[in-house]
Amino acid sequence: MILDNIQRILVPVDDSENSKAAFRDAVEIAMRSNATIDVLSVIADDYVFSDLRVSETDINEMKKRTLETLKKYEDYGKARNFNDIHTFTSFGNPRREVAKIANEGDYQLVVIGATGKGAVTRALVGSVAENTVRLSKIPVLVVKWYIKLLKRGAYHVSNSI
Repeated sequence: MILDNIQRILVPVDDSENSKAAFRDAVEIAMRSNATIDVLSVIADDYVFSDLRVSETDINEMKKRTLETLKKYEDYGKARNFNDIHTFTSFGNPRREVAKIANEGDYQLVVIGATGKGAVTRALVGSVAENTVRLSKIPVLVVKWYIKLLKRGAYHVSNSI
């Protein structure tokens, strides 16, 4: 079975609902296969439509927000008695950086959200998930967020990060 050979899982996140769903699924997979999870957040260092560069102040603010977000993922794992979570950031173009890290790291699986937060960019240049599937040399599981419909007709998001 594929789970028997998984020791390290890469989970790229951007704090979208699809990323959160991908992370929750990765935790389940990791717990079943005794794997570790590396949670990656890529801080974009360029803009698609301009030559505008990000100031040092903006970069520091992005780093701060990213670290706060990554802490939520660690806390989610710890709340489920899963502590084999490592977080890290990278700078670059997320569409290229995720596949590069997946291919250069010692990973057996990438678990990624179907779409992230950048709808306009995704429509024009493609999604990070699409590029990861196309460029990755290892298996990629693409996860789509969904809402569970309760019998009473109310919507409920379970295990929210």
